[in-house]
Amino acid sequence: MSRIAVFGATGLTGGLVVEQALAQGHEVVALVRDPGRMTLKHPGLVVMGGSPTSPHDVARCVQGADAVIHCLGIGGKGDGRPTTLVSDSVKVVLRAMQQHGVQCIVCMSNVGAGGSGSWLANRLVIPLLLRWLVPIIEDKDRMEAALRASSVAWVSVRLPNIVAGPDKPLRVSPDSRGLGLSITAESAARFLLAQAAAPDYVRSTPSISNGG
Repeated sequence: MSRIAVFGATGLTGGLVVEQALAQGHEVVALVRDPGRMTLKHPGLVVMGGSPTSPHDVARCVQGADAVIHCLGIGGKGDGRPTTLVSDSVKVVLRAMQQHGVQCIVCMSNVGAGGSGSWLANRLVIPLLLRWLVPIIEDKDRMEAALRASSVAWVSVRLPNIVAGPDKPLRVSPDSRGLGLSITAESAARFLLAQAAAPDYVRSTPSISNGG
């Protein structure tokens, strides 16, 4: 089994990544701002307090890992203002991975990043009705640019609306077309973890959803 470094472990999807990884016998190291929010206790789980943009803290988390799963987000709809949190963190993580010889990272991204998704969504729905998504997608664009510039084996998984619910069958698309409108966090976590264990989409940006 593997040792997996997880960022964003107190979020809905990140927390399920941790739970599923531990259930599969992996060791997990989670870097969180507030360790008190990490209520899960497990002999295979190490929780570190720190910042996801601090080179020192990130290096402590990444050192000795076989793979990284990056689930960090700004939470909810954000405040509508520009953000660089995710891309800044991934850049720090990539430098730490290079320093410690870690070769695989799987990141959560959004449908809409890189111009993915339908023309209607990108030109009308998001700019007019979902404006809060614009700065989030712009940050994911910067994140994916950093991944492409790196030499590691990366997978950036573009996700639609994430909802609570049980694991369900997945639909995977190379360009975000033909997808459903949502995915359960359980389903997203399963796919992220599978890519960290044995990536099928190395240096690419698969989009996934439930249904069709």
